[in-house]
Amino acid sequence: MSLLSTGVSGLLAFQRSLAVTGNNIANVNTDGYSRQRVELSSRQPQFTGAGYVGSGVDVTGIERIYDQFLGNQVRSSTSAVASLDSYYRFAAQLDSMLADPNVGLNPALSSFFDATQVVANDPDSVPARQVMLTESEILVSTFNELGRSINDMRDRVNSELRAAVGEINGLAQSLATLNQNIVVASGLGAAPNDLLDQRDALIGRIADLVDVTVIDQDDGAQNVFIGSGQALVVGSTVSTLSVQNGGYEATTVGLHMTTGTGSVDITSSLAGGQIGGLLEFRDEVLNKAQNSLGRISLGLAADVNAQHALGVDQNGQYGATYFLSGGPAVLPHTNNLGGVVTASLVDTDNLTTDDYLLSFDGGNAYTLLNLTTKTATAINTGGVSPFTTAEIDGFSIEITAGAAAGDTFLIQPTRSGASDIAFALTSPDQFAAAAPLKSAEATNANGVPLNTGTGAITLPQVSSTTGLPLGVGGDITLTFNANAVGIGRPGFVLSGGLGGSIPYDPATESAGKTFTLAGIGGATFSISGVPVVGDAFVITDNLDGLGDNRNMLDMAALQTVTNLLGGTASYQDAYGSTVSDVGTRTSRASLNLQSQQALLNQALQERESVSGVNLDEEAANLLIFQTAYQAAAQVIATSNTLFQTLLNSFQR
Repeated sequence: MSLLSTGVSGLLAFQRSLAVTGNNIANVNTDGYSRQRVELSSRQPQFTGAGYVGSGVDVTGIERIYDQFLGNQVRSSTSAVASLDSYYRFAAQLDSMLADPNVGLNPALSSFFDATQVVANDPDSVPARQVMLTESEILVSTFNELGRSINDMRDRVNSELRAAVGEINGLAQSLATLNQNIVVASGLGAAPNDLLDQRDALIGRIADLVDVTVIDQDDGAQNVFIGSGQALVVGSTVSTLSVQNGGYEATTVGLHMTTGTGSVDITSSLAGGQIGGLLEFRDEVLNKAQNSLGRISLGLAADVNAQHALGVDQNGQYGATYFLSGGPAVLPHTNNLGGVVTASLVDTDNLTTDDYLLSFDGGNAYTLLNLTTKTATAINTGGVSPFTTAEIDGFSIEITAGAAAGDTFLIQPTRSGASDIAFALTSPDQFAAAAPLKSAEATNANGVPLNTGTGAITLPQVSSTTGLPLGVGGDITLTFNANAVGIGRPGFVLSGGLGGSIPYDPATESAGKTFTLAGIGGATFSISGVPVVGDAFVITDNLDGLGDNRNMLDMAALQTVTNLLGGTASYQDAYGSTVSDVGTRTSRASLNLQSQQALLNQALQERESVSGVNLDEEAANLLIFQTAYQAAAQVIATSNTLFQTLLNSFQR
């Protein structure tokens, strides 16, 4: 080869090097750009008598400086950060709402029970009763508002899921098109570096939305899988994601993937990215918090209603229903073929914060699965329809025949408790502050006490309304007799609304003895002192309840009674546990997010150190290639001078 050809090869090679360097500099701020480098190799040398002489340089390719391992690391960290960010963003909002002293439930609960105590202190006070009426309405409003806010948050989660799915579908289509272009360009014998950068950027954006796995094909295309291996893009073939109702309710949505063979629910298979974080927050935090709030609402309503029913209001009426509340929700799957299932509360003390799935297995067999603990309970109806189960975690199920094998029913015992609770009373005089029975020593027609002994009786407390009011038999009189009929020893003979005798020996029991009359509401009272024969006490209906605070005291005492969580927590304890759980999860998510963000920053720096454009380095290369270009031009000029000298020698 001639000196001229050698010079031209150098000129072209360094011209290409200058062009690539200039492109690197121009894309220094281009997101996702990987710097490029011209690969050079010497041409085949020519043999001469004196040995081999080089014949120039060739451009063998333009290399994209890229480390696949670092790329995968950045993608994985991006997915983890996006997941934690979505989770933390919503968890922090929920934590702020539940723990807010102005919005949360604790202040409303405290104010409600404070109001009951004020009425107990002065049961006939109209202002005190009016305050209790207002605080009851505020408590219900607080439950309702928290329920509404949680439902709004669920709607926002669903909205973000829909937006993320729409973006993934668009990115997947673009990725399939890029795969096609890359396959065509690669077939020409060179790597399409800029197209590869664009594809990596698209995959990185998908990783920001959901965890991805990438598999290379021999033709240059890349297959992208999401979740536990669901194919999103295979070559130029794209699967479509969609957000659909969960099959049981419109408020809980699932993600489906549609391929050439049909649609399948992949919600449980997805993790990572914005979608993974949203699903994890919904399933682990939002659902549990809403169920917990509903459990408190249902427990409070059941306990207050039960206690209020044991009292008498200022109109002489037994306590009416205080709070209205919903029951367990039973949602049949949209694909069910038949059957009816309902559920009822049995004991709110035993309710959990879990949801359940009832499946019909065929014949008379059903299976109830706790969706949190995965504990399964076998149910056999024995062919009875409708069939009612025994209590299961605070509720029972009534099953009517007609279901087909495989039919399922989602049971949510507490989900709507906070949203459904309502205040049922409308007037302050409806508060049943008084107990339904009262007692006193016997009097004459003028109200003068007749007893001559030191015997005394306490006011009776009731545990039910069985046998109340006293009805046909009327008042119950307890008359002391040294040899009571039926027991042959000292005691009280009962007459009027109830017969029989109860033993009482003043010689040994004068400090006080407690009695329970099961037939009249389980009335419990104590007798003390030393009555003489003929002394009597009378138990009567408390017709107007004026000045009586016994039932309201019991209602006020419910604040500290540990009725929830199987008898281990009060209402405020249960709410505090909910707030604590959400707060702990939020704090942990915040710490994990900070740690994962640091790992992502480190991965980005490592990738940048390999693939990023360094302006100082490129400036140095620019000078090197410029000098080499000038030198190659000088070789051409020298070749031209030699050629001219040779021509001139022949002209002489």
